[in-house]
Amino acid sequence: MDKVIGIGSAGCAIAEEFTEHPEYRVYKIAPGLDSRADLSIPECKNMQEYEERLDKSAVATYLRGIDSDSEVLVILQGGDPVAGIILSVLEEVKTSAISLLYIIPETGLLAMEQERDHKITLGVLQQYARSGLFTMMYLVDRPRVEEILGDIPIDRYEKSINNFISYMAVMINYFNHTDPIISTKIDPAAISRIATFSIGSLEPDAAPQYLSSLPSKQEEHFYYGIPEAQISEDTTLMRKIKEQVRNLSADEFSTTFSVYSTTFESPMIISLSYSKDVRTPQA
Repeated sequence: MDKVIGIGSAGCAIAEEFTEHPEYRVYKIAPGLDSRADLSIPECKNMQEYEERLDKSAVATYLRGIDSDSEVLVILQGGDPVAGIILSVLEEVKTSAISLLYIIPETGLLAMEQERDHKITLGVLQQYARSGLFTMMYLVDRPRVEEILGDIPIDRYEKSINNFISYMAVMINYFNHTDPIISTKIDPAAISRIATFSIGSLEPDAAPQYLSSLPSKQEEHFYYGIPEAQISEDTTLMRKIKEQVRNLSADEFSTTFSVYSTTFESPMIISLSYSKDVRTPQA
């Protein structure tokens, strides 16, 4: 992954966090953007109007730096009527390897029209994922992220949430492009294209905190980012990792893991869970 496209205010706010990492080229498309590096589009009332009024030639020009060699992450939050442009954006980058990060909003705070739009968008995009249009579709429930982060001062609230979500994607991408010390990883089944993240710890009986629920889980891979000193000195580390993976395994899905040496001060344990089944939006 080397290109990131944020769509709408929430998608752009998360995409902006990727600018902290120089290896990513960030594109942002939304109404009201004032930077020359972004693409500002007319504000519309609903998804249909966004779809009809979008200047597709402007989108094509803006995204012309994305080609067939690019690995693209598209970020969109459900319930935003700007989702009406998503298929046009995808059309412009269809020759690339596309992943989609879909943020599931707190539906209890949505207007009826927003909730309807979210359900339609989520359903359509999951079917596109299953058909192979996306390399992967990542689901993240915003309420779960808020629960994981706990109480945050209001002036840092949105920034903290956006940073956390982006950091999960950044670390997964980093680990996937770094040689592990040891690994049992295998590629997920071709049909398992709907996924979510979790974050955990090496503490005994610590349960991973998942950023979304999946209708069923076919596979899960755990990434262990371990400080260099602990890699060299902790003789119990391999036993702890294997015990934890065994405890988190189940007969109905396969569980694998990789271990990486890092410069972190403490261990980082994250995972990707994969499913082939579509998640049904909650009523």
